[in-house]
Amino acid sequence: MSNREQLKAVGEMCPDFTFDDSLNKKATMSTEESLSRSCEICSHWDVRNQKCRIDVFDDVLTSLDQT
Repeated sequence: MSNREQLKAVGEMCPDFTFDDSLNKKATMSTEESLSRSCEICSHWDVRNQKCRIDVFDDVLTSLDQT
């Protein structure tokens, strides 16, 4: 399972990141969350299974470790 820092770092660097427009309507989302990219707000993120639906999370995370 990924931690919040990893989700943010991957979200910031992921070339496939797509903001999930359905989250824009949630009142529980803070301003900070809406401004920063994170896997948690990406349309490719499977919230129930806590993983990327297009399977790029590990590749992006690995590329971060190498820089």
